[in-house]
Amino acid sequence: MHAFQKMAKPISILAVILLVLMSTLCQPAAAAMVGTEKFLISDRNQETRSYLQQMMSRKEIQEALVARGIDLQEAKIRIDSLTDREIEQILEKINDLPAGGIDVTFVLIVVGVIVVLFIIVEYISAVPMFSWFPPGR
Repeated sequence: MHAFQKMAKPISILAVILLVLMSTLCQPAAAAMVGTEKFLISDRNQETRSYLQQMMSRKEIQEALVARGIDLQEAKIRIDSLTDREIEQILEKINDLPAGGIDVTFVLIVVGVIVVLFIIVEYISAVPMFSWFPPGR
């Protein structure tokens, strides 16, 4: 019996140590559903990266970068190192830019200024240009 107690004490201590280690090392698994939008966002970001790389290969873009003192290889490396959020911000800015280079708001302001100038000239002028507008005299 004495031999059994001598042997049981180290085994029980080892068993307690192993149980404590197993309980601390095993973390519960956290599973969650992965939404479709996460896959779509990463796919869209890859498309945006390739779109930016294609833009970098255009001659006028390269000339504009060189004119501003930007190295082409460094710009390509920076595009590759952008985070997904930065890629989304660039895509939003690109989508917000006017396609033809002239904004609709700018055109409306110019047309408004021209109309106001015509009204002022009509009001001040001795010869009426528009018959529907009452003279200022």
